[in-house]
Amino acid sequence: MTVVAFGSVRSCGVTTVALALAATWPPERRVLLVEADPAGGTLAAASGWPAEPSLVSLAASARRGGEPGLVWEHCHRLPGDAAVLAAPALGEQARSALGMVGPLLGRLGELDGDALVDCGRLDSGSPSVALWERAERRVLVVRPRLADLQALVSWVENRSLDRRAELVTVGEGPYPDGEVTDALGVEVLARMPWDPEAAEALVSVPASARLVRLAPLVRAARTLADRLILNLAAVPIGDAKPTGSKGVGRAVAVGSRVWRPWRADIVPHSNGNVAEEAER
Repeated sequence: MTVVAFGSVRSCGVTTVALALAATWPPERRVLLVEADPAGGTLAAASGWPAEPSLVSLAASARRGGEPGLVWEHCHRLPGDAAVLAAPALGEQARSALGMVGPLLGRLGELDGDALVDCGRLDSGSPSVALWERAERRVLVVRPRLADLQALVSWVENRSLDRRAELVTVGEGPYPDGEVTDALGVEVLARMPWDPEAAEALVSVPASARLVRLAPLVRAARTLADRLILNLAAVPIGDAKPTGSKGVGRAVAVGSRVWRPWRADIVPHSNGNVAEEAER
C-alpha cells in the first residue's frame, strides 16, 4: 500500500507520534511500524520485548537475500496487533543494521499493508535519509518553538524535496499552526499533545482500552490517522496548497536570506526576548 516516513530536524517525539499512529491505525488496514532511528530504538525496552526478533535479526536474514515480506517475520506486536520492526537500543548497532537492510526497507511499498517509518532525527549522514526520500509521504515533526522552527526552516530551505512534506507539531508553543504553515510553506496536518504517560501505555495497552482511549494523545492520533489515510488516496504530494492566514510583521532570517513573513507578536511568553525563547 503506502509508506509514510516521519522525521525531525531536532529531537521532538517522532517515535511517540509514529507509535501513537500505529496503535490507532484503522484495524481494516494492515500496518507495520519500522523503528529506523539510527540513534537506536526505545520501543523494545519500553515494552519488555526480547532483543530479537528485530532490525538486527532482519539484517542477518537479509544477507541471504529475500523479498520485502521477510520483514513480517522479524516483528513484535503492539496490543492492538500492529506489527513493529524494532531497532536495537545502541546507535552503533542500529546504524549498522540499517546500512545492511536499506535496500530491503526501500521496497516497503511492495508490502501488503501500510508502513510507518520512524526515521528519527534527520541529517545528511543518516542512513535513514534514503528511506525518508523514498517514502510516498513524508511528515516532519517539530515543536512550535523558535529554535526548532528555525532549524526546520534551514533544512527545508536546502532541500526542495521537503518543501512538499507535511508537518505535525508536538506540544505547546507560541506559534499557531497557521503561522507555521505560512512561514515554512509546509502544511500542518495536526498538533499532537505532549502526553508521555499515554505514549508509555500504548506499548502494553490496546488503544481501544478504557485506560487510554480518551487520552489526548490517543484521540489526536486517531484523528491524524484518519486524515493521513484520506490523504493517501487523495492529492499527490506537492499538489496540495498550504492553508492558513498570511503572516505579517517581522521575518525570520535564516543564513543570509529571509524565509517568509512572520508575525511580530509570535513570542508572547518570552517578553520579546528571542534568546530566551531559543533556549526553551
